[in-house]
Amino acid sequence: MHPKYILNKIDASRLAFRLKEIEHRISYAKHDYRMARALDRFNTCTDKKPDRQIRKEMNVCKSYWDCHPLHYYRYDLYRKDRELDEEELLNYIPEFFFYRLFMPFYRSGEYDILLLGDKIITEKLFKGLAIPQAQSIGLLFQNRLFSADFEEIDFTILEEKIREKNYRTIFLKPSGGMAGSGIHIFSRNAGGRYITSNNSILDASFLKAAGTTGDYMLQGGIEQEAEVSTLYPHAVNTFRTVTENKKGDARIVVCMLRLGRGGMKIDNASANGIFVKVDIDTGFLAEYAHSLNGETFDRHPDTQAVFKNRRIVRWHDVKDLAIDSARKLPQFTYIAWDFCLTPEACIALEAHPTMGLDGIQIAHNGLRHYFRIDDPQFYWNHHAGMKKDSVGMRQNTF
Repeated sequence: MHPKYILNKIDASRLAFRLKEIEHRISYAKHDYRMARALDRFNTCTDKKPDRQIRKEMNVCKSYWDCHPLHYYRYDLYRKDRELDEEELLNYIPEFFFYRLFMPFYRSGEYDILLLGDKIITEKLFKGLAIPQAQSIGLLFQNRLFSADFEEIDFTILEEKIREKNYRTIFLKPSGGMAGSGIHIFSRNAGGRYITSNNSILDASFLKAAGTTGDYMLQGGIEQEAEVSTLYPHAVNTFRTVTENKKGDARIVVCMLRLGRGGMKIDNASANGIFVKVDIDTGFLAEYAHSLNGETFDRHPDTQAVFKNRRIVRWHDVKDLAIDSARKLPQFTYIAWDFCLTPEACIALEAHPTMGLDGIQIAHNGLRHYFRIDDPQFYWNHHAGMKKDSVGMRQNTF
C-alpha cells in the first residue's frame, strides 16, 4: 500500500480531527487576536457566573458539539447578564466546528478561489450573470493598468474617466483582500487631486508602486440610499447577507447591516465598525447594534439614530437580489454577500465563499437554528470517513 494513501486515510480519520481540534484549542488564541481579546475579557471580568455554573454550561456545549467550547469565552457567555437556557446556549456554534467541519462539507472546492476569491474575476463573473454591481474604474493587473473591459490603458486615460465622473472618493482595493485590509482611500481635495489621509496622491507613480505588491481594483465612491445614509453618512453601509442554495432552493439565512463609525470610510466590523441584525422577513432592525469588542448600542454612537422600530423601507430590493443572485451561482451552497442600496437599485459589492462567524453570531445570538444544524455528529462522522451520505460534498448539485 502506497505511503501517501495511508497518510490520506489517517488524515481522514476521527483521530486526525481530534488532533486538529486539540491543536486549535491550544493555538487559537495565539493566532487570532479576537480570541485573545475574548480571553482577556474573561480574565478581567468581575461579573461572572458562579464557577460551578460556568463548568456546567461549558460541559453542555462540549457534549453537544464534541469539541472544546472556546466560543463560550468568545461570546462572553460566562457573564451574569447572559442567562441562557440550554437551547439558547447551544445556538452558538464553535469556530472549530463551523470552519473545519460544517463549511468544508458544503464547500465547492475549486470554485471558491477561482470564482469568488479574486475581486477582478468576481466582477467579470457578476457581469456575465447580470448581477447588478458597482463598476470598477480601472484594474491594476500584473502591474499594468487596464480599463474595466480589460483594455490596457495609460494613466492619462484613467484620469479622464475620473474627471468625467467627478468622484468624491476613490477606493483602490486589493483583488484578494478581505475584511477591509489593504484598501487605499483617496478623497478629492479643493484642487481636484485625490489624496489619502497620509497625503499619498493618486497618480501613475503611486499605482506603479502599488502594482509591485499585487493586483488591485479601482472603484469610485458609491452614493448610497438616503435612508441608510442617515444612520451613518461617511461610509457605504452594506448588508452582509448569507444565502443558501441547496439543489436550486435558495433562501436568505441571516442578514446584518454593517455601519461605519468615528468618521471611518469603511464599514468593516474588523475595522471598528458596528453591526445590527436585520429581520429577513420584515426588514426591521434589531433593538441593539454590536461591535466585536463586546460593545452594545441602542443608537448609532455618531448620528444618534435609534435602531429600535426602524425598518429598511427598501428591504425587498435587498431580499430579491440576494435570492436571485444565489440562484445564479448554484456551485456554492453558502455565500456571504455585501449588498448596498443606492438611490436607483440594490447592488452587489462583494461575495465570499466563507464568512466571519463572530459578528453574525453576535448579532443573531447564535446561528445553529439559522443554519438548521440538528446533528453535529453527522459532520464529525462524515469527515472521519465513517459515514458516506449520498448528498456528500455537493448538496447543491444542479
